[in-house]
Amino acid sequence: MQRYVIRMFADDWKQWVPAIAVVAVMATMIGLCVHQFAWTSDSRFRAAAGASGVSVTEFQILSVTIYAVVALISWISLTVVGRASIHATHRTYALLLLLGAAPAAVFGSTILLLVIVSLCGALLGALVSALLSFWVVPAFNAMISPTARLPEYALTAWAPVVAIVASVLTTLVGGLSPAFHASRVRPGAVLRHPDGLGREPASGLRILCGAFFLIVASGLVASAGFAGPLGVTGPGPMFNLAVTAGGSALMAVHLLCPQLMSFIFWVLNGLFSRMGLVVPALGTRSAASRVGTSATTVAPLAVGLGGIGLLLCAVNSVIAFTDALQPGTRADLTDVWMIVAVVAISMLATSAAVVALSARGREREIALLQAAGMRGRHISALIAAESFAMSLAASIAAAVPIVAGGLVCALASRATLNTGGSVVVWPVSVMLWGLIASWGALYLILLVPALTPLRRGAGTQLRRQEN
Repeated sequence: MQRYVIRMFADDWKQWVPAIAVVAVMATMIGLCVHQFAWTSDSRFRAAAGASGVSVTEFQILSVTIYAVVALISWISLTVVGRASIHATHRTYALLLLLGAAPAAVFGSTILLLVIVSLCGALLGALVSALLSFWVVPAFNAMISPTARLPEYALTAWAPVVAIVASVLTTLVGGLSPAFHASRVRPGAVLRHPDGLGREPASGLRILCGAFFLIVASGLVASAGFAGPLGVTGPGPMFNLAVTAGGSALMAVHLLCPQLMSFIFWVLNGLFSRMGLVVPALGTRSAASRVGTSATTVAPLAVGLGGIGLLLCAVNSVIAFTDALQPGTRADLTDVWMIVAVVAISMLATSAAVVALSARGREREIALLQAAGMRGRHISALIAAESFAMSLAASIAAAVPIVAGGLVCALASRATLNTGGSVVVWPVSVMLWGLIASWGALYLILLVPALTPLRRGAGTQLRRQEN
């Protein structure tokens, strides 16, 4: 069984490239954090910082913030990729069960495949982080304290090992539950369903928790109108309240993502159908089917866009509020843009990888559309509509935490300022760029598997599937 898994990975390694790339990206970020932590903990670094009159705490305060963000994003990305990797091969394991393989053997095979995928990405990420650390770590420390005379950076031997172990274990955590489920399902039910395991059942606990966080976010927004009695009269408390309210709404979006996506796709499909736009309506239904099979398809994208928009809205609103109280105040947003870059890269890469894994078997679908009479330009338009529907739905869902955080800033600033006005900066341009970037990335991910059947024609592709 183990040799079969290795052969399956070797014969079809191209489909695992997106998942390996995501693991490599996250392992690179984890590795850079570990290298930074190891170097700032080194006795030579501490001695040099002390001799320069700079406290090591100055280097560690910002580092801890980056560590926390990278740890959270890595956990979300790697667990989602681990789950999607198992889901992409469930039909193969159903065939093994049908042929008489023991559930324990199938479970071990799924875990072995996940170990291979995650290990390939982790090794690549550890190597890249080790090379980048010679430039990133000194540049990061120089940015924090330009006047400090620090020693030449030296690589720590155990840092790449920590990055590899953390990346592989986190990916395995995401794949354990679906791997166990894949080894216990009825093979006939899986093979009869066109999407394999079918739609994920709604979890009452998940919906209840999502509603709870939504109520908490609404309560925090309402409380912002009483900023004076609550003591939310300064930039710091306003920022904390905005992030707390937006974070609660972000958790609600993450938990209620399947229901939100279904409603958004239903509205978009109705609009396109009434306008007589057949191809966009068909693309929206295709996106709804893809997302309905696995909510993790666009959930990372929605959470990433929402988190970026919330952070920028809160930070820029606080800066504008501070400038209204004390004109001429300047702020350094280097750490904010670093966090934005980390979230944007990781969440977009995660969504792209999950969509790529869900597009396995796309060739047959494209061939059937060709056999039904659709031309190449119509299929390209269909893919564009499908990717646009997913990006638009993710952007609409991401607006929920942004609106929550923005309302807090508006209400709190109105209650504090005596002018009667409010201060809030909406990240409209950033969200539009996020929509365009995610649309382009998802379009390319879905278009690449369609190029081969479009070039070969429907007959050739369908004959290959039959063989």
